Amino acid sequence: LISNLMIVLVLTMAIAFAALALKSNFTFPELIKASVIPGLPNGSEWIALALVGTTIVPYNIFMGSAISKGSTISLMRIGLVISVIIGGLITTFILLAGTVAGSFTFFPALAETLQTDIGSWAAWALGIGLFAAGFSSAITSPYAASLIASTVLRSQNKNHTRLVWIIVLLTGFGFGISGVKPIPVILAVQALNGFVLPLLTYFLIRMVNDANLMKPEFQHATWYNGVLLLIFGTTALIGINNINKAISDAFKVTSHFEIVVVLTIALLVVVAVQLFRLRRKAI
Repeated sequence: LISNLMIVLVLTMAIAFAALALKSNFTFPELIKASVIPGLPNGSEWIALALVGTTIVPYNIFMGSAISKGSTISLMRIGLVISVIIGGLITTFILLAGTVAGSFTFFPALAETLQTDIGSWAAWALGIGLFAAGFSSAITSPYAASLIASTVLRSQNKNHTRLVWIIVLLTGFGFGISGVKPIPVILAVQALNGFVLPLLTYFLIRMVNDANLMKPEFQHATWYNGVLLLIFGTTALIGINNINKAISDAFKVTSHFEIVVVLTIALLVVVAVQLFRLRRKAI
């Protein structure tokens, strides 16, 4: 029942935001160009890091690793690929929908702007999309937290899992009915997720190249490590750059992007050497 409900909610959210995204002023060639050639507006690094750190990685990896106990590696890979693609499309729809209205400070103002510029259906689409997003998150967030807690604590007691689920759910419910909006805390936690992302990527790269963990038939080709290193380098560059900016802002000193690049390259070299040694042991 829950899985079918989640499918309906995700499809509803995708359709609602896709309808709004179609009203954006971007042409298809512009979208393709922006997808292939990434770019970050000034001051958007924290948001970009939080977006990657919270919309793609945590649920797909942590929930996937927990559910994989009853599945095969091949099916898990297919499921994760589909999940990442769908999540990326929905995120794209939401970002494009946000450009339709421009800047806004709260959702009623956004709904009013959409209703004026597009029509009354746009406000309904926004409301349905936000409801589906909030309701689905209210289900998946406590569930993911309970899975992670049971794995970290190595507890097979279902009551402990339910307790974590209930605590997380009640915490979100409490903030919802109280009217308190801990937006700075949410942004800080999302940014921290982005900082953890390079570490998580590093450990994943090591694990998938470890012959003791991965059977030979499931190990990927050597060229694939180049893609993994590119992903690691990108996440490390954004993370280190944000740390550099935070330090420069806190101590009122000049930030040096060249130091960020040097540190990123050094980390890439270290990780590449470790991968080379792991692959040699596997031969």
